[in-house]
Formats: sequence, structure tokens, C-alpha cells
Amino acid sequence: MKKVRMILSTVFILVVAISAQAQDSDPDYFAGDWKVVLKGTPSGDAEMVMHLERVDGKLTGEMRAEGIDPSKFKTVSEKEAEITVNYMTMGYDINITFKKVDDNNLKGSLMGMFDATGERIVE
Repeated sequence: MKKVRMILSTVFILVVAISAQAQDSDPDYFAGDWKVVLKGTPSGDAEMVMHLERVDGKLTGEMRAEGIDPSKFKTVSEKEAEITVNYMTMGYDINITFKKVDDNNLKGSLMGMFDATGERIVE
């Protein structure tokens, strides 16, 4: 009988811990504006603003850079603490993957070749 209680107690504690961890993840963490820096591209470092918003339960948005028209995202793929945005700009299909670093920072890569960082723009 003691073993059954011990097993049930352990299962209960695990369920509570998993439930608490699931509640910590913010489904709208990525929503908002992010200052993105792409490092080491053939044209040098590039700065732009990634705008993301949740519409009908899905993230959507665009990449904005000075001197060119905004590029709307074709797709935004979400995982727990990671997103990948796909868009077309200047005739090229682009994808950038970002992982959450902390509450206001992202780290990732452009096309799997160039480092990318993102910093939340707080107004």
C-alpha cells in the first residue's frame, strides 16, 4: 500500500510540474516589433524591423528595412521557443529562424548561414 501511495504521489507531483511549465510559456512571446541584425552578409551587417502579430490564432507579419518596401511573411512556423519566418525580398526567398534567449532577445540564423539577433522594441 505504501508503494502505491508513493507512486501516486510521484505521478501527481510530475503532473503539477509539467502543468506549471506549460503555463510559463507565453503564446504571444514573439508578437510585437523586433530590431533584427543580420551579421556578416555579403553586403555587411543589415538592420531591419521584424513586425509580428497574432491574427486568428496564427502569427503573421512583415520585415521592414530602410529604403525597400516591407516584405510580408509567406509563412511563420512556430515551435515552443522558436519561430521561422519565410518571405521574399529583392527576388530572393529568405528564411530566418529565431530561438528565444530571454524575455527581450532572440538568437538565430539567416538561411542557416549568417548569424541573426533580435531585440524587442519596447515603446
